[in-house]
Amino acid sequence: MYPHFRLVGHRLCPYVQRVSMVMAARSIPHERVDILLDQKPDWLLEISPTGKVPVLVVDHKRVLFEAAAICEYLDDLSGKNLFPSDPYARGVHRSLIAIGEEILALTARLIYQDMTEEQVDLTMHQLTGKLELIARQHEAGAAPSDGPLMLLDFVFATIFRPFALFAIALNRDLFAGMENLRGWSVRLSEHEVVQNAVPRSYQAEMQKFIADKKGYLSHRIGMLPSVHLVASGN
Repeated sequence: MYPHFRLVGHRLCPYVQRVSMVMAARSIPHERVDILLDQKPDWLLEISPTGKVPVLVVDHKRVLFEAAAICEYLDDLSGKNLFPSDPYARGVHRSLIAIGEEILALTARLIYQDMTEEQVDLTMHQLTGKLELIARQHEAGAAPSDGPLMLLDFVFATIFRPFALFAIALNRDLFAGMENLRGWSVRLSEHEVVQNAVPRSYQAEMQKFIADKKGYLSHRIGMLPSVHLVASGN
């Protein structure tokens, strides 16, 4: 019997998606409350030490924060394992997840910070280098395509999800020369747990979210028709 869980998040946040996928994969019942990042309610700041999401409220009084800690807690509680049983393979997964966190940070830089095409080019160069590293490890069998989804899959499902949008806005193929990652992305996107972690209108909502920012990417995305983005994201 699980405690009562309330997951506080944002509809598009990759870290909230990660927790949501773990809860769905483990069939953990919970209620979901989404907030607006630019209009955070006072009660969030009262329960979240960092003022960020996700936050997991346990039995209406105890609070966990940070996606990695929440996922580990839920995994321990379920009695299952989000990592391979082999210690070496488990270490490889943790290493790749660490690179994934760096890719997410670069994605955030694209959305929030890069104001010029030159800055975008630099960020994309760094992002491509990290993807190539992941591609080499993936090709060597670090992320098997069969079997149940693991935390590594959940992390990279959130990383890959906005790539179609970036590709259209920047006219770049983020998977160029990395067909194994493209295939991994497609397989993940077809999984019900991955699909249900975001609203069906994700691409259109993500377009508006980025367009409302002030950087180079927001300008490029703001020029694209919404219907085109919705269709291209499927």
